Amino acid sequence: MTPLKVDLHIHTKEDGTDKISYSARELIDEAVLRGFDAVAITNHDTLTFSPELGSYAAERGVVLIPGVEACIKGKHILLLNMPFEPDYYTSFEDVLKQKTANSLVIAPHPYFPGPTSLDVTLEAIPPLFDAVEYSCFHTPRIDFNGPAVRFADKHGLAIVGNSDAHQLEQFGLAYSLVEAEKTLESIVETIKAGRVTPVSPTLPLNRLVKMFFGVLAAKQTSFTWMVDLTLIGAALVRRVLFRRS
Repeated sequence: MTPLKVDLHIHTKEDGTDKISYSARELIDEAVLRGFDAVAITNHDTLTFSPELGSYAAERGVVLIPGVEACIKGKHILLLNMPFEPDYYTSFEDVLKQKTANSLVIAPHPYFPGPTSLDVTLEAIPPLFDAVEYSCFHTPRIDFNGPAVRFADKHGLAIVGNSDAHQLEQFGLAYSLVEAEKTLESIVETIKAGRVTPVSPTLPLNRLVKMFFGVLAAKQTSFTWMVDLTLIGAALVRRVLFRRS
């Protein structure tokens, strides 16, 4: 079986929080060009999915998985193939109650510096997650994925490569190879079983910095922009000076 090329964390113009230049349909068209078999559009607290959009993707050979990057208790979490409306989940326990065999809950960039990353919160709720994300934002010297890999190994969780794309040039820098049939159900089942390989090559520092600023510039509020930039900058300095993993 040829593994499927999958990205489960992508933002589009329909995002209500960040400014993205391309629409959901444009993202699907780009996925076709880049050889993706399945994608999930995971806008912030916005479910960008409809039968029409799913059909648009299917007609082009792409499985569109319903998804959202929800903010719960101030922390981001990827909910795939789960019901969602604003304020639908007020706690992580609510998410756990709504999970089914065909749902995926993923910890996005869990130890990346920033106020919305799960970080230590992750250790308090490991049964909630099916996978952790291996972020594309890393260089040979600066990499915040190490703790996420150790957490996944400790709790027997899958590791998925996702781009968290806010720009088309970012899409495809990280993805997963999933040994599944080309259906939503098979992809979810296979990831839960751990038959997935993250692909996330290291980036040159200048490209990583350029992408950081591109993502931060997409923030709708200057306050959020400044807070994130300050936290990320401080973490990067610590990582360069002390090379902590």
